[in-house]
Amino acid sequence: MIKTLSNSKFLIPAMAILAMLATSAGFYISLKQSQPALGDSHKIEGLFWPNPKQINDFNTLDQMNKPFGLEQLKEKWSFIFFGYTHCPDVCPITMSVMNEVYKKLATQHDNLQVIFVSVDPERDTSEKLSQYVSYFNDTFIGLGGNKEKVDSLTKQIGVAYFLNKEEQTEEYLVDHSASIFIFDPKARFVGKLSAPHESSKIIKQFTEIKKFINAQN
Repeated sequence: MIKTLSNSKFLIPAMAILAMLATSAGFYISLKQSQPALGDSHKIEGLFWPNPKQINDFNTLDQMNKPFGLEQLKEKWSFIFFGYTHCPDVCPITMSVMNEVYKKLATQHDNLQVIFVSVDPERDTSEKLSQYVSYFNDTFIGLGGNKEKVDSLTKQIGVAYFLNKEEQTEEYLVDHSASIFIFDPKARFVGKLSAPHESSKIIKQFTEIKKFINAQN
């Protein structure tokens, strides 16, 4: 009897501890299942998470020669592409693809904007930008100004470009990024879509990114 009683003194606390551990484990599993799976972010191509970059204000000019900065990125999903109007291939191809993307996505989303930023502001005047972006889509936005204004955005995103002016001609080429950068309605840099670009691929990537970001909010 004494032996049995002695064992029970240890058995009861032990059972209580096991019960507490089981309860805690169950609570942890329940809590984890009720939260969005942050680990799934690595499965979404192009998504920056859990640390999207919040950029500072910038001071470019749009194709109407009006100021365009951080405030104009808020409340919208923005696709930003850097190029120049004299670009012989990458830029017109990408802009054509983005026209297809925009037309398809705009039927389901009313807060989208496509932005073309010139990295050749010396040649790309507001008039040229207006003609260029409207050729692809009347709703597209063209940004420029001067080198300082353009760099107020490129340096924050990490976009490098180089003007090949060795021959000192007006037909120089510009080396630049071919990626498309995505900003969410909080004006956070949340994604990067690498070339080559296809409309179906961009739509799929954007849909996944948007769904994930919305779930976190």
